[in-house]
Amino acid sequence: MEFHKSTLNTLKRGAKKASYDKDVIYSILDATEVCHIAFMHKNKAFVQPINFGRKKNKLYLHGSYKNRMTEALLKEKEVCLNVTLLDAMKLTRSAFHHSVNYRSATVFGSVKELTTDKSKLKGLKCIINHFVPNRWEYCRKPDAGELKATRVIEIRIETASAKIADTPPSDNKADLNLDYWAGTIPVKTSYGYPIADSYSNIDAEIPKHILDFYATKKS
Repeated sequence: MEFHKSTLNTLKRGAKKASYDKDVIYSILDATEVCHIAFMHKNKAFVQPINFGRKKNKLYLHGSYKNRMTEALLKEKEVCLNVTLLDAMKLTRSAFHHSVNYRSATVFGSVKELTTDKSKLKGLKCIINHFVPNRWEYCRKPDAGELKATRVIEIRIETASAKIADTPPSDNKADLNLDYWAGTIPVKTSYGYPIADSYSNIDAEIPKHILDFYATKKS
């Protein structure tokens, strides 16, 4: 299944790198905990990083009721956000052709605020479990005061596109005999072994859901 192509999400430059496949786009979203959201505030353009959660074609964000980003999104009732994963740096003999391999997804969606305690908890659960799968079952749930102080935003993905570069370095043929090193430097994000905080029982075992998460992310 693919997202509908429109003037909004269709890639023109580098079109051969484009993908509109939903599973591809969802996999890029699921591979990171942070997205970057564009918004306008007092006639100024801003970009803000924020952690998020995804369930099917919906994304969830949270913030305070004085947060200018959530205020702006609710005012416009729409959003554009992006996630980008850097996979490699490509060094060429010419400065002109230096580049990177990456996976990027840009999402366009409609925005609404979740107002009932039940719906807010649903959104917050999605965010926490996007951090570490099953984490929601192993932490204290928000109390009434915390829930009241937290704004939860739901974004329905209306359309999206991915742009993926996964090619070797490319030099001009005339430059291939130049005596400069050229090649690829792979880039990988790894997660370190979990470290308990200073208030934890030093003899307590690390929960399985955390070790499982570490095992999938350590390399």
